[in-house]
Formats: sequence, C-alpha cells, structure tokens
Amino acid sequence: MKIALCQINPSVGAFAHNRKLILSRYEEAIKKGADLVVFPELVISGYPPQDLLWERAFIQKNTLELSRIASKSTIPMILGGIREENGKIYNSAFLCQSGQIRAKYDKILLPTYDVFDEERYFESGNELGIWSVNIQEKTYQIGIQICEDLWDEDYDRKIALEQKEAGADCIINISASPFHEGRMMERRTLIQSKVLETRFPFYYCNMVGAQDELIFDGQSLALNEDGEIMAIGKAFSEDLLLVESKQKPIDILDCNREENIYGALVLGVSDYFRKTGHTDAVIGLSGGIDSALVACIAKDALGAEHVHGIALPSKYSSDHSIADAETLAQNLKIDFRILPIAETVQTMETALVPIFMGKEPNVAEENIQARVRGNLLMAMANKFGWLLLSTGNKTEMALGYCTLYGDMSGGLSVISDLSKTDVYALANYVNQKKGACIPENTINKPPSAELAPNQVDPFDYDIVSPLVDKIVEDQISLETLIKSGEDEALVKRLYNLVRINEYKRRQAAPGLRVSSKAFGSGRRMPIVNHFEGGIKS
Repeated sequence: MKIALCQINPSVGAFAHNRKLILSRYEEAIKKGADLVVFPELVISGYPPQDLLWERAFIQKNTLELSRIASKSTIPMILGGIREENGKIYNSAFLCQSGQIRAKYDKILLPTYDVFDEERYFESGNELGIWSVNIQEKTYQIGIQICEDLWDEDYDRKIALEQKEAGADCIINISASPFHEGRMMERRTLIQSKVLETRFPFYYCNMVGAQDELIFDGQSLALNEDGEIMAIGKAFSEDLLLVESKQKPIDILDCNREENIYGALVLGVSDYFRKTGHTDAVIGLSGGIDSALVACIAKDALGAEHVHGIALPSKYSSDHSIADAETLAQNLKIDFRILPIAETVQTMETALVPIFMGKEPNVAEENIQARVRGNLLMAMANKFGWLLLSTGNKTEMALGYCTLYGDMSGGLSVISDLSKTDVYALANYVNQKKGACIPENTINKPPSAELAPNQVDPFDYDIVSPLVDKIVEDQISLETLIKSGEDEALVKRLYNLVRINEYKRRQAAPGLRVSSKAFGSGRRMPIVNHFEGGIKS
C-alpha cells in the first residue's frame, strides 16, 4: 500500500481555495501511484476557525465544499472538516471514495489548554474510529485519529490502545499541531511510544502554514511497526510524502534549534502577509540587534524589494547607530531612508512646556521620541500600503520595557516570543548562514534605546532573560526560584514587572509563537492582578 501524506497550507475561511488545493494535491498523489491520500485536520475550513464556528454560513460552506471534494474522489481520501448533527458540531475526519463520503469519525479528545479551546465549539465523539478500506483487493483496518487523540497522557481514554484491541492494522492521525521549540522531538517520541505499545505502523499528517500567531511546521511522519521512521515531511513547507508500507527506514538529520526557530518566523511573516493581502513591510531600523534580526526575517520572508528600513535619529542617536542601520540595509539590499525626528520632538516638547513647567525631565520626555517614531512609521505604512513590523523581544515585552504607541506600534510583532538571549543566538545564526549581514558592531555593542544621553538598557540580559523565561514559560513560583539560589530582590522585581505590564501586552500587535508559552491567546492573565506569589511550586 502506498500512502500519500499531503501536508498543505490552507487558509481559514478560504473554502474554494482550500478545495482547489486539496484536489490539486489529490490528483498529484494519484499520478504518483498513491493508493490512499491523507490530508490534515480541519483542512477544508483551515485551523483554528475560532468563533467563525458560530456562523451558520461557515458551517454550511464547509459542508458544501466537503460534498464537492467527495464527488471528485476515486481512490480513498482521508481529510478533516466540520460535521454538524442535531445542532451540534464536531471536529471530524471523513473517508471519501468513488464520489461518496463513505465514513466519518468525530474527534474524541478535545484540547482545552494553552492556545486550544476546542470544547468551546465542538462536541466530543464517542465511537472509536476503525475504517475498513479496500486497496488493491486487500482490506485494511485503519485506526483513524485526529491530533489530540494521540496526546492522551492526561485523559482517561487511551485511543491507540483501544484501536489495537478493536483490530486496527495501522493508525492514521490527521493533525493541525502548532510549532514550538522542541515540538518535533516531542511528537516523534510520543508516536514511537504508541508504535511500541501497539506494534503496527503509524502515519501522521500535519498541517503546515501560519494562522495569526500560530505556526504549523508540517514535518509529517511515517513509522513502521518497529518505531523506525520511514519518511518525514519538510519543515515549514508544503510537501507530498509518498510512503510504501514496507519501505526501508531512513536516518534523520535534525535541524539545530536556531534554524528551526528562524524557519518558523520566516514562515509566520510570509503567511501573515500573504493571507492578509499585504506585500511590503516597513521597519524602524535603530542600528540595534532587535530591528536588525526582524529585517533579516522580513527579507527572507518577503524578498528584499518588499522591505523598507527607516532610520529615525533623534538628538541622542549615536553616529554608529545610523551607520549600523545603513550597513545592514546595504547588506540585505533593502530600501533604506533616513528621517530625522529631532525637530518634531522639539515641537512636541515645546507644546508641553506650559503643562510640564517645574517638573524634572523623566520617562515622559523619553517616550515622546518613541511615539514620534511610531507615528511617522504608521504614517508611511498608511500612505504606501505597507505593514509596520514591531521589533520588541519577549524579555522587553515581559518587563514592560517598551513604549505604548511608540516602538509597540505595528501590525505584527515578529520576535515578541524570542528572549533577548535568543535574539542574539538567532543573529549569530543568521551571520553564520547568510554571510555576516548583521554588522558586528550591532551584535557587540551594549543595547540601548538611546532616548537619553549615554543611555544603556537597565538589565543584564544574560541573567534577566533566563529568569523571565522561568517565570513566564516554566511558570516557576517566586518561592521556588528563591530557594534555588536566585537573588530574592531581583526575582521579586522581575515578577512584579511581568505582573503589572499586562495592560501593555493586551495592546500589542499579534506576535508569532515559537515557545511553549507565548504572550497571546495561550496566556490569559488578568490586567488587574494583585497576586504576588507564583504559579508552580
């Protein structure tokens, strides 16, 4: 039996486009000799559709397109879509063959944690999915699963073992599993454990592409009954994986950490622009490392001709900042322009003199510079139809070291899920792989917002960034961090800064998720929050 795993990139709500994409890959798989063609979870509607599922017309359109796809089927096809029955909706898999829908399966385990909220919309299925499929005069008993049905550790039901007891010959899992660092290894380890439990082959078809903050990495898998990998799909790219049921195992060369994260961010930017109808990005280039990395990602995602870098020097900007920004732009071959802001800032400061009279200058005056830059960049975005990319990193976003309506302005926050130390790691990766396009001075100089004379960032990022990750991503309590030897005063200060700056993050542009716990839909903290403890002990 030859199985085609089609990891494709659908768009939420683009039903006609998704149908054409599905049928195009289906026909391609047939031409390549496939006996069975498999597509990801909710591939007809795109994933996650969220509250579009409350729209009656959305469900009807899904049903119509499923019928159209089924009518074109010849050999067996498995794909994910929405099913409605008696006013309830299900996250379902369908078996289409010979112009008909021959079988259905409703997802049993519905995730409701982190970025997932499926119980808000879907009913849980009850019946185990075992489909009899005739291929080349032989009948196969296929155990069908949908994504979370595989991740059954914290559930009472163990779907794979139930399918083994019910007489399945193999398992096919259709998924829309979002990427985060280390996710591929988690999947591979889990699937191998299921194979060792059941002792039959496992075929895993994952979605690829990006939807808002989520990035789907593809990397579909086929494993034989011994848990050996027979095939793996491309990372962050569409792929058609044709697998023979008895083909020889392959050796896997894993990408390094920075390569995976960088690839995810490039796909996230590319799809965000393509799916929202934008073509060009504008970035405020400060000469610093954050904006430099964002420019590199944007150039690889959109092409150099679609990226516009703007330097906006104030009276406090150093000569090397402007020079570093210009060198970066030349190395990347992107559009570069200089727009000084000192005169505009002075006009605003003069206007505020009657109000600020007698007050010492402080962060209010510093933030005027950041807000002037944000306004000018947004004006250019509006005038030319560009999308402004904000450049704040996760450490800054966590601690509130960012300016509302200033450097936080933008339509997409590209590196908001990268700690400051990860920004440096990816910058060095870029220079190693792409010919030192980021100036060495940008990487080596002390980070600074340059909003005041001789200003440098008030943190030792080598110490602070890992602590912020422990607080936000690992959710380690204050008590545990202090007991482990961390500086008590520093830990309390950082935790308080994370807590009180939630209001800023609520107003930030959507950010691309690459960690296991990003700011956004997977982390829901109250803005008014007086809890000073921790999460996990």
